[in-house]
Amino acid sequence: MFNQFSFSRRNVLSPANKLIILVSCSVLLLMLDHHYSGVGKGKKYAAILLYPMQWISNKPVQLYDYVNNLFQSQDYLLKENQRLTADNARLKMQERQVILQTRELAELKNLAQLQQLGLKSNTTAEVVSAGDDPMSDHVVINKGTQDNVVLGDAVVDESGLIGQITEAQHLNAKVSLITDNNIVIPVMVERTGVRTLVYGGGGMLSLRYFPTDADLQPDDVLLTSGLDSVYPVGIPVARVVQTSRNAGTPYYKVILQPSAALRSSKYVLVLPQKAPMQPENMAASDAAPLTASSPN
Repeated sequence: MFNQFSFSRRNVLSPANKLIILVSCSVLLLMLDHHYSGVGKGKKYAAILLYPMQWISNKPVQLYDYVNNLFQSQDYLLKENQRLTADNARLKMQERQVILQTRELAELKNLAQLQQLGLKSNTTAEVVSAGDDPMSDHVVINKGTQDNVVLGDAVVDESGLIGQITEAQHLNAKVSLITDNNIVIPVMVERTGVRTLVYGGGGMLSLRYFPTDADLQPDDVLLTSGLDSVYPVGIPVARVVQTSRNAGTPYYKVILQPSAALRSSKYVLVLPQKAPMQPENMAASDAAPLTASSPN
């Protein structure tokens, strides 16, 4: 009999019976809620009692959403930071390129202005190398004998004299800077017209024999005097930085600064040498005034 009672109890608590009981209770509660206000108060109290359980049950879901959003935000910020870093590097590179291109354009513009000022017979060249030794007093340009560049031609940039062609190949040429040991340049002081010589050597310029009885002051500019057949007259060579009397000698001790950007110029002009006057031309030149002054 005990077994029979247990069997019947299990049948009463079966899922189907539970469903029926719960549905019946739900319907009953709906009817009571509709007809009796006390049921509403009971629901209110039940909601208050059940709120802690509801709050606790919602916390895992909120924690999951928070952690998921946190990881998504962190991943987004990392990707955005990488993108901004790459964009910043790209913009900086573009800025450097624009600065260099602007500088090169300014050099070309200044060289074009030199051409308009009378240096028509010249060749524009680009400095392509500093030679085997970057610290040497030589550079290589991309124009050679096929462009009528020959030994001895003067080379200038927008600011002044750079040097002289000392080797000329078919497609390129070697330029000895004015600071080279073998360079001697006839110059004159722009302010006074006093002529002298500037010597290269040791990576710098020197004014060895400028007499102390002549006028020389800081910021004086030395120009090519044109007394040789190499350098056209009037090209800036150097600026006087400091002068002092050299004790025991009749000459100034002078510190010079080259006018040209010897190692940083990108574009240069190659100026042909003045053709030496032939004897017959000199005779004709001397005879011309006599002919002009003879009576008819």
